[in-house]
Amino acid sequence: MKKLLVACLGMSVLLFSCKKDDVTPPPPDPAHTITGISPATGPKNTVVTITGTGFGTSTAALKVYFNGVQGTVQTATATSITATVPPGAGTGAVKVEKSGVQVTGSVFTYQGNGWTSSITLSGAATTLNHPSGIVRDASGNLFVCDRDNHRILKMTEAGVTSVFAGSGTPGLINGTGTAAAFNEPYCITIDGSGNLYVGDRMNNAIRKITAAGVVTTLAGNGASGSADGTGSAATFAEPLGIGITSAGNLYVADYGNQKIRKITPAGVVTTAVTGYMCFGIAISGSNIYFTNYFQNRVYVVAEGSNTPSLVAGDVASGNTDGTGAAARFNIPAGITTDGSGNLYITETGNHRIRKITSSNVVTTIAGSTLGNTDGSGTTAQFDGPIAATGDFSNGILYIADFYNNKIRKVIID
Repeated sequence: MKKLLVACLGMSVLLFSCKKDDVTPPPPDPAHTITGISPATGPKNTVVTITGTGFGTSTAALKVYFNGVQGTVQTATATSITATVPPGAGTGAVKVEKSGVQVTGSVFTYQGNGWTSSITLSGAATTLNHPSGIVRDASGNLFVCDRDNHRILKMTEAGVTSVFAGSGTPGLINGTGTAAAFNEPYCITIDGSGNLYVGDRMNNAIRKITAAGVVTTLAGNGASGSADGTGSAATFAEPLGIGITSAGNLYVADYGNQKIRKITPAGVVTTAVTGYMCFGIAISGSNIYFTNYFQNRVYVVAEGSNTPSLVAGDVASGNTDGTGAAARFNIPAGITTDGSGNLYITETGNHRIRKITSSNVVTTIAGSTLGNTDGSGTTAQFDGPIAATGDFSNGILYIADFYNNKIRKVIID
């Protein structure tokens, strides 16, 4: 019996050993390769498709790097990965890591802070004639003062245009859409209900356009003057800048009169500030910011006050980044604000886009010498950039580039 037990145990060991030897180890993961990336350029949050082999289908097993900064893998198949470009990545090679092994692909060109591109227009208007004002609505549409074509264009972010208001012939006619007439519409703002307000330069009037395209005259009568009053009893001299408060009060840069005028929703016009050749206006809360055109300064005045305070710049023109009065501008024109204390200035004399922080620190975002070149930061060129609006949730400025007859897009990363 004892011998039989030992024999059985021996047979069991032998059988187990045979089975162990018969187990085939799993094959190693196939080597992965990168054969291409698309698109090969873009800003943060661009979704890039990486093609290749051997990726597998587990997003958790993969890591993608853009210039050494890890992005977010969204989908994976054996031959394709989609990944999101991280903020601040910079330009560099795309790498895919699997099971601790990295392979390198081609270079992704990162469009970071100051990257400037031109929007290609299509639709009803493929050319502009001195665009001088621009604003963005809550749906992402842009409205552009096509000044010397005497009309207001509506434009998608992709550049598809339609004529929103204005016949194209100068005049002072109220009406709907192209039945209305303007005479060099120069500046534009929008309220929370989608109504547009236009400084109609040569008509010396403030026009209102509803979301349905109905144009009326809120204040002014076509004559140049400096009279306060209601509606057509008030007069202006070349309104070139305009902004609106949350309560619906308009503030207008009455350039020829060197005043800032206030207009209530009922069309009552009063004078808010005098003695400043103001050009662009931006409003944040109770603060009214304005550019002092030929005095090369940027000011702020609280609503209800008539005493502005210097934000940045000095009467002497120049091109110096710095803080407050140590900074220098050359004909600052347009101005917009992100609501968090940062201002963005279009500078027609220096052909640049400048930023002013809440601490009054001035830096240059984009632009250098006069020209018409897309590119990164100071490699980009403008010719008289005159107005700006922002899609600040996505880090984008839209610029009316006056003499280049273009709308430009500038990334603020």
